[in-house]
Amino acid sequence: MTKTVIDLLDEKVIEFNSRIDDEPKFSKMIEGKNRTICISVTDEGNYFTKLDNMRIEDFISTENIEADLVVTANAKTFIGLISKEISPIKAYMSGDLKVKASLTDMLLLKKLF
Repeated sequence: MTKTVIDLLDEKVIEFNSRIDDEPKFSKMIEGKNRTICISVTDEGNYFTKLDNMRIEDFISTENIEADLVVTANAKTFIGLISKEISPIKAYMSGDLKVKASLTDMLLLKKLF
């Protein structure tokens, strides 16, 4: 069965929150950070979450793409990025991946994925 972007995002939320629980060094880096994140899948829809109080909430479908971090790509690119079959740098340089965020927020996003 092929996983969808939302399936993979749900797995990343569990993985991220587990790292916060299990890795003190990681949780120290996340401490005090509160951000909104929108994953905009051009051929599927938009998914929104919040990092708040040392937790990332489950992604929800949304029409609103206003967030501190906005990442845009098609489903194939996102699935390739999450499964580490596509390099984020290569996707970004080719224009297949667009990121609207501060440098600090981009580093946070890297920790999510």
